[in-house]
Amino acid sequence: MKPEEGLGEVWQETEDALIKTIPVYDQGNRVISFGRDRRFRREGIAKTVKRGDRVLDLGCGPGTMSRILLDTVDDVSELVLMDPLRQMLSAAKSTFSGDSAQMTSGIFEHLPFRDDTFDVVMCGFSFRDAQNYREAIEEIGRILKRGEGRLLIVDLGKPDSRLRRWLVGTYFRFIAGFLTFLILGRKGLVFSSIYPTYRKYPKVSRTRSLLEAQFVEVTIETRMLGGAMIAIARQPNKV
Repeated sequence: MKPEEGLGEVWQETEDALIKTIPVYDQGNRVISFGRDRRFRREGIAKTVKRGDRVLDLGCGPGTMSRILLDTVDDVSELVLMDPLRQMLSAAKSTFSGDSAQMTSGIFEHLPFRDDTFDVVMCGFSFRDAQNYREAIEEIGRILKRGEGRLLIVDLGKPDSRLRRWLVGTYFRFIAGFLTFLILGRKGLVFSSIYPTYRKYPKVSRTRSLLEAQFVEVTIETRMLGGAMIAIARQPNKV
């Protein structure tokens, strides 16, 4: 596997760091994105999810993406939240009560669902944490409904432009963690762990290629000098 194809050997280290973000997860994302992360999530959901859809929130974390989904779309027929970390699922459960959502544990590369199960799979600032991006996309394509399934990825972006890539990389390496420390205190220091995942993350053009290998229609929009991206892939290309 090429170095840029997933977290690979640093996956466990990254997951351990993510556990430490739980108390300040939403606040930290808001600081790092200058308050735009929720706007990006909401924009992606509005373009992807329809009433009556069956939706999987993959890499759900504490449930931020699903909370925004339920505030944005009037009615979904089913909502499943999935994360590899039981601590994240516990945090999500504190938000959702009753039958409003189901919770399950698992990883991107081995999804515990049948073929053609979901209308939408959405990944809110989580796709970059997959161990193997190609395998993750293939699994997502498998569980999406034939001919109508949609994948939404709202995440960091890695610009193709060398100058923009250097600017964004410098921000995540040196500035993001410092900002969260200033505003959130010592707990905010954990957000310095973003840079190792960004370093392994593929450039936008490579992300597009990975998606186009599985999906027929791929749209990627970038924000913040390319440091954030909204990717929508439609219609799994199944035989």
